[in-house]
Amino acid sequence: MSNKHLEKLFAIAVKLLTAMAMLTLVFIILFILKESLVVFQEISLIDFLFGKEWRPVSQNMRLGLRPIITATLALSGLALIIALPISVGAALFLSHVCPVRLRRPLRSFIDLLAGIPSVIYGFIGVVVLLPLMERIFDMSAGDSLLAGGVLLAVMILPFIISTTAESMEASVKNHVMTSKSMGVSHWYMLRNLVLPSSWTGIIAGAVLGTSRAMGETMAVMMVVGNSPLMPTSLFGRVKPIPSLIALEIGSAPLGSMHYHAIFGAGFVLLVLLLIINMFFYLLRKRIKF
Repeated sequence: MSNKHLEKLFAIAVKLLTAMAMLTLVFIILFILKESLVVFQEISLIDFLFGKEWRPVSQNMRLGLRPIITATLALSGLALIIALPISVGAALFLSHVCPVRLRRPLRSFIDLLAGIPSVIYGFIGVVVLLPLMERIFDMSAGDSLLAGGVLLAVMILPFIISTTAESMEASVKNHVMTSKSMGVSHWYMLRNLVLPSSWTGIIAGAVLGTSRAMGETMAVMMVVGNSPLMPTSLFGRVKPIPSLIALEIGSAPLGSMHYHAIFGAGFVLLVLLLIINMFFYLLRKRIKF
C-alpha cells in the first residue's frame, strides 16, 4: 500500500474517531437533559436554581440549588485564587531559573502529583489537613469550605504549572537574544517580557484548573462537611454539586422526583462549566498579548 493511501486511511480514521467522541458527548448531554426535564414539570427553573433549601426526602419537599451552586463556585474560585499565583511562580522558576539538572526531576514530580488518585488526596486531607485546621483556627471540626479550597488548590497545581511553563518556554525564545543584545537583565526580561506574553498559557491553565476543581468529587466530599448550607464563612460546611450527586444518587428511588432533581443538578454543573469556559475564551480574545 502506497504512502498516499495510508495518509487517506489515517485521515479517515482521525475524522471517524473525532465524530465518535463528539457523538458520545452529545449523547451524554442529551441523556442528562432528558432525565432533568421531569423535575421542571413540577417546579419552575427559577425555583430550582435559586431556591434556598435542598430537602428532597422531607414531607414538604424543597429542591433549591442556590446554596449548592454557590458552594460549587466558591470552592472552585477559592482553589483558583490560592493555586494560580503559586503555579505562575513555580512555572517561571521551572522554565527560566531552575538549574537544568533539577528541571527534569522536578517536572516528573509535578506530573506525578497530577496522577495521584483523588481519594488519596482526600485521605491526606482527612488525616493531615483537617486536624491542622482545627489547631490553627481553633475549630471544633476542620471540615469546611476553606479545607476544600486548600485541598483543591493542591490538586490543580500540576495542571496549571505544566500549561503555564510550556507557554513561558515558548515565549522566551522571542525575547532572550534581544534582551542579551540590549543588555537587559534576566529578571527584567522575565518580569516585563515573559510574563505578559505568557497570558495565553496562564489563562489556559486557569481553565483546566477551574474545570478540574468544579468536577472533583471524592476528595472534596471527604473534607467539606457535606451540609447543603449557604457558604457564609470560610469555616462553614458546604455541599457542592459533585458531592451532592455522589452522596444521593444511590439512595434516590429510580424515577422519583429526587432522582430527576439530581440529574438536574448534574445538568446545571455542565452549563456552569460551559459558561466559565466561554468567559475565559472571551477574556483571552480581549487581552492583547
